[in-house]
Amino acid sequence: MEKNGSILTVWLNRPQKKNALNAAMIGGLMRLAQDLQNDESTDIVILKGRGDCFCAGADLEWFKQAIALPENERVQILKALPIFLRTWNHLPQTTITVGHGFLYGGALGLLAVSDFVILEQNSHLRLSEVLIGVIPASIAPYLIKRMGFKRSKSLMLSAEAFNAQLALAYGLADKIGSLDKLDEIENRLIENIQRSDKQTRRMLKKFLFNVVNKEINEDLSEYTAKSLSDALGTELAQKQIDAFTNPSK
Repeated sequence: MEKNGSILTVWLNRPQKKNALNAAMIGGLMRLAQDLQNDESTDIVILKGRGDCFCAGADLEWFKQAIALPENERVQILKALPIFLRTWNHLPQTTITVGHGFLYGGALGLLAVSDFVILEQNSHLRLSEVLIGVIPASIAPYLIKRMGFKRSKSLMLSAEAFNAQLALAYGLADKIGSLDKLDEIENRLIENIQRSDKQTRRMLKKFLFNVVNKEINEDLSEYTAKSLSDALGTELAQKQIDAFTNPSK
């Protein structure tokens, strides 16, 4: 990990295994996610991969170990990834994932639970689980949220490879660029994000997760009005609105 002011960069660091996800890596990421829940000093969390690719999905040795276990133990071990994904998805910080090279299987789940995704333009993506007789169960809910049911289903069933340009079109990526431009793209995005106060963005993320699946009705109207009222009640909002409405001050 690298900390630069309020920005934390986290590296997947098993380049000899193409940063494949195993129990140790997921456990380490989960401990970090838990620590970040109450970390007021960190504003933006960036996830990257060492070596020639971001992440090749789940480590098949981890799957082999799980196969050898009784079913109840196997389920408990395999729960680690969906629990981590849910926790990362709801981090209070603004999250960015920067991907390059191969991104297979579970790697796409890491993209789907990020607020922003930057991909190197020659990245190679694939939901490859069906090719080895398994299903992308842990990551499917997040991919469906990100890309929609029909698109996600097609990519899962076909295991068809797709590139960064299609990932952008499908809504899985937000920005793409050449390898030598990724840092520039990342820095511009961070600059744009940090024009707003981190507490406002934290409030917004929490609000969005609370309303995303709600029925539009009177209760929701009440909740949205209360949420806006709470935001207006903050010292920051009052100061900013006063500055906009009284530019001569």
